[in-house]
Amino acid sequence: MPDAARRPPSRLSQLAVVVGLMLAVVAPTAAANVPPSFTRTNVVRIPALGNRADGTLTTSVAFGDTTATAAASTGNSIGLGAGFDFRLRTCVAYHLNATKPISSCAERHVDTRTNAAAVYTYAPAITLSNQPRPTTQSWGYFTAYTDVLYLSSGAWLTSAHSWPDNGLQGAGIAVAAQGATSATLPANATTALDGAFTSAIASGQPDSICTAAPSGPDGSTLPAGVRASDPAYAGAPAPYEIGLPAGAYAGQTPRGIMLIIHGGAWMATGAGLVQSMRLDADRWRARGWMTVNLSYRACGQSAADALWFYDKTRAAVGAGARICALGTSAGGHLALMLGAFRPDVYCVVSQAGPTDLVSAEGEVAYDAASGGHSQTNGGRFVHNLGVAAFGAENLSWFSPAALAGGTLNRVRVLQAFSADDPLVPYGQAADLATAMHAANPSAYVDDVQLAAGTLPFAHGRVTQAALDGFHARELQLADPGDAFALAPR
Repeated sequence: MPDAARRPPSRLSQLAVVVGLMLAVVAPTAAANVPPSFTRTNVVRIPALGNRADGTLTTSVAFGDTTATAAASTGNSIGLGAGFDFRLRTCVAYHLNATKPISSCAERHVDTRTNAAAVYTYAPAITLSNQPRPTTQSWGYFTAYTDVLYLSSGAWLTSAHSWPDNGLQGAGIAVAAQGATSATLPANATTALDGAFTSAIASGQPDSICTAAPSGPDGSTLPAGVRASDPAYAGAPAPYEIGLPAGAYAGQTPRGIMLIIHGGAWMATGAGLVQSMRLDADRWRARGWMTVNLSYRACGQSAADALWFYDKTRAAVGAGARICALGTSAGGHLALMLGAFRPDVYCVVSQAGPTDLVSAEGEVAYDAASGGHSQTNGGRFVHNLGVAAFGAENLSWFSPAALAGGTLNRVRVLQAFSADDPLVPYGQAADLATAMHAANPSAYVDDVQLAAGTLPFAHGRVTQAALDGFHARELQLADPGDAFALAPR
């Protein structure tokens, strides 16, 4: 045998063999890191008929090493009676702790008004793919839900639904952390609404699912001096309109830029909502301001999109320009969030915008049913909508009052609520004012409750005198002063 063959192996080669043996023994296989698929079945039931079964929703979760995918479907199991116009909806949502919930939803119409007998059909099947399994997060879970709505006197009412009596514990599927094979669900939400269950989709019910409610354009033409696109906003995440100064200021250098942000529970989005804010935009254009009337993507993406429009505006007009934001309801909240995250926001006009999504559930709002007495159902509704959009564990990061110690206390703020607002408690204005003054005793924050009347304002109605007074406060807030060097676009 040649000498080379009898030579003992080198130290390096010996080490390689040992390491290889160790890896073979201790390295986990892919299968050991992947839980088995899990399937849950929920009964679709009819509350008006004693929760009689009307089909089933089957949800299956398949796992990969680092991700999980959920698929939900009903098959042709749902019975629909003759003589109605129906909507069948399915949603699958995923919530990873310390991140914003996401969802995928679909619906289909089934018209049985000309049918002679009941039919069996399906709700849309939904798949939400490749969601990250927890790593350092304490939990992650899917929620699936189906409901059947029928049209009655112009309103869509719930006929049947799959939400179980034990809520999230019965509708959710926990996702095991990477490297684990089992998991548990977080506790059910406890902020209940008055009255019967309505839906787990965009309803404000505990553990409900936030999803987009898009609104298309109404077919109206753009007002003079307004355009629906601009190179400065190329790649915008949502529809918008740019308005130039109007009336006596037409053709002049803008005195400021006002971002106009619609409401809609962080779910209503689209060109139709932009159009609904044109009166606010027109008011500021007539004052010599340029307006950016914007929409946003729904739910947890809303705040990031509002910031996107602000940043693009700032880049277009430069550091010396005065930029303010006006929003209604959820839009007021987003306008305040701009002030919390951008130090060069000059002023914010919040028309009934929530400021503390945590405390809202315990604060009182107007109760029309009892002639004006207080109720907390509106605040609980707002709280639950915030939870659905941003996650309960994230509410402080999306509550302007909790962020007032940063840049927001240096922003000039006007908060206005109608005295008959049944949803957002007027106490939300005090929450923000208190927090701003605690951080900056000289903070400018002007709160006003407008007398109830007949003119629409956010969630209520106000008198003409109250509305005129609010508009005067807007001018005092904005104090545009001299025009800055911004050429008309």
